[in-house]
Amino acid sequence: MASMEPTRQANGAPPLAELAQPISQPLPPQGGHAERPRRGAFAGRPLFWIALTSLVGLVALFLVSRAIRPGAAEPPAIRIPLPAFELTDQRGQRFGLEQLRGRVWIADFIFTTCPTVCPKLTQRMKEIEVRSRDLGGALHLATFTVDPENDTPEVLAAYAASNQLPLERWTLLTGPLDQIESTIVRGFKIAMGKKESSPGIFSIFHGERLVLVDKEGAIRGYYEANDEGISAILRDAGALVK
Repeated sequence: MASMEPTRQANGAPPLAELAQPISQPLPPQGGHAERPRRGAFAGRPLFWIALTSLVGLVALFLVSRAIRPGAAEPPAIRIPLPAFELTDQRGQRFGLEQLRGRVWIADFIFTTCPTVCPKLTQRMKEIEVRSRDLGGALHLATFTVDPENDTPEVLAAYAASNQLPLERWTLLTGPLDQIESTIVRGFKIAMGKKESSPGIFSIFHGERLVLVDKEGAIRGYYEANDEGISAILRDAGALVK
């Protein structure tokens, strides 16, 4: 759930006590009446219109910039510690939570022979990678297979090559089935498994949400892999990095 902040006084507004103070008026000259300012005295001067036009332009520019660049996002309030894990990456090397510590990272869950949702998830992760390049190595991507019996390191490496994944910011992970299940189901709280769709034929199922993890290895949010979810995870990842 997003954290709520107390309402703040509008920027630049003086204290009410200051507004309540009387404004002193100059005394009229002796033996005469106070001179009233003539209407239109300033309006007839070119400098007045130049100043007014500049002020209006600055206000408009400020409002547009606020619309384009809203205030800094607050980090998400959710915090679920992720149990330590150690699996095998696409290079055949050991890789786990310890190697990701100190970096914000985003996880997704696929299997390479999936013909439907998994290619879409990979494309969404590629979109995240492109849109977050300003964060550099501070943000990492991690893809976990839910079919480790088929998705060996060699298969994951071929999948990465065929999808042109930038492996300097992206790691694909596999391992023994029991370790994969422990990490994904008990760690990430994401469903995965196999079910027999017909005699002797099994289909693989898994959760389709993206997971945001902070530098300390705590889950900070679950996101749908749609336009709104991608924008939200990029916003929150940026807040955690900064």
